[in-house]
Amino acid sequence: MENEQDLISMVALELILSRVPLKSRTRFKCVSKDWNSLISNLRYNSPPTTTSGLVFASLKPFRDGALHHVTLLDVKDQCQSCSISTSITHNLPWLIDSCNGLLLFGAKDGTSLTYHVFSPLTKQWLQLPCAHDFLRPASASLAFDGMQPHFKVLCQFWEEADIKKGTIKYQIFPSKTWEWRECSARIPNSALLLSKNFNSNEWSCPSLYRKGHIYWIWSLLLLIFYEEKESFELMELPKIKNMTEMSIHCAKRLWESEERLHYCDSTYVGFFIWDYADVRDNNSKDNTRMWRLKHCIRLEELVTRSNYEEFQIPKDMMFSISPFTVKPCAYNEDLEILYFQLPGCIAAYSFEMRKLVKVQSDSAIGRSIHDNVYPFTFKAVDLKK
Repeated sequence: MENEQDLISMVALELILSRVPLKSRTRFKCVSKDWNSLISNLRYNSPPTTTSGLVFASLKPFRDGALHHVTLLDVKDQCQSCSISTSITHNLPWLIDSCNGLLLFGAKDGTSLTYHVFSPLTKQWLQLPCAHDFLRPASASLAFDGMQPHFKVLCQFWEEADIKKGTIKYQIFPSKTWEWRECSARIPNSALLLSKNFNSNEWSCPSLYRKGHIYWIWSLLLLIFYEEKESFELMELPKIKNMTEMSIHCAKRLWESEERLHYCDSTYVGFFIWDYADVRDNNSKDNTRMWRLKHCIRLEELVTRSNYEEFQIPKDMMFSISPFTVKPCAYNEDLEILYFQLPGCIAAYSFEMRKLVKVQSDSAIGRSIHDNVYPFTFKAVDLKK
């Protein structure tokens, strides 16, 4: 009778734990050996599902020329691999951004740069009116919440920022009005732009759109655009003491998890992951927002010489493994996976297993330090509404 009751208890416990998010469930492994075994079995027998995948663009040979491809990757086999969900050919050279099921492309149109918004699951394209001059450097971002029928495109002219006056120029395109507006705005706390080691030209990381805000990594700072008020704010990014000069600006990343902003600082030592959260101040007994260090993944532990062959890293790249060639590219909250872009492949790092596994190979990945793999939400967005 006792064994029967134990069995019923374990079945009930398994049912309860199957409904607990992966991250919280993993923490319960330390309760007992039975819980550890049960949770480990659940991980493989009832793997968590996700609507998040990856997307990257490539140029591949075709007959006498080449074709531009955009490839969507779907997560398979308990995060051990990715499969190609869709591979679409097009004539647009630059994939610029990905946001809640929409992609932003750019192409030269005479002396101007033209932006195109694409919904891969409905195969709908929208070409926007000509934007800024092609030779005018800009960082373009897509703002789309996935619920409202309209989107916005924001172009940031970081080279034209007046650091002394604390102003910045930008263009904004709301799909609701279907026209570009050029604006100039003040940046509160602009004295941070005069900080030691700040380099205004270090602006090459993908932006993040969340809850009506657009976030950009600008050298050692975080620039925030508030969509509703069309205003800006500057914030210092966290750093490890005495490691500022070891930070690699083109390999930093932002993402959202557990309703909080996360930042990954890539250095020659490894990857430091921070979150921006409420922390209780014992003196004032109030909560304050501040950066907290959550994880540290050392580069030498992440990619060792023993797994070069497993990842099929080209021989000419074997001795140049660094944060320039090993870059975080997307985080999957459902699966507790951080994806990395390596030369010729994409790999997934499990925070649960503490292991890096190759999930997709493609010679087009990582050819340049400016190539990016983006997160993608598998959501059918109707652009014709």
